[in-house]
Amino acid sequence: MSTSQAVLQHLPSLRRYARALTGSQPSGDAYVVATVESLIASPKLLESSSSSRVGLYRLFTKIWNSVALNDKPEANEIVLPPEQHLTHITPRPRQAFLLVALEGFSEEDAAEVLGCDLQTLRGLVEESGRELAAGDVGLDRIDGEGVRS
Repeated sequence: MSTSQAVLQHLPSLRRYARALTGSQPSGDAYVVATVESLIASPKLLESSSSSRVGLYRLFTKIWNSVALNDKPEANEIVLPPEQHLTHITPRPRQAFLLVALEGFSEEDAAEVLGCDLQTLRGLVEESGRELAAGDVGLDRIDGEGVRS
């Protein structure tokens, strides 16, 4: 499978992740576009990862983490309630939580995406749980598309 086919296959899920991470579809899509543009400029960026999916999310993560104001949605954007609650989780634990809980990455793959070891990833996921519990988000009513059931 070519790089472009592999990326195309994962774009819908990357957009879902980006939306949940940023709190809005327009903001999430802007990061996805930046990720795809980076791949166009340098297609070999995915080669060092264990899979094209992990590499794509890892590149997205590097881009998202490089922007200082990535932890709150734009004031003029419409934010759906689940995303609004998720944006209250600090950025790094939010990433770990979404990679494992929403995107279904194994702990090993999620750690690779975030560029950390397994112990750090587990700590981040635990931190997200504490922050969610403190905010009473009610994730049991949110489906995989970030919509309340």
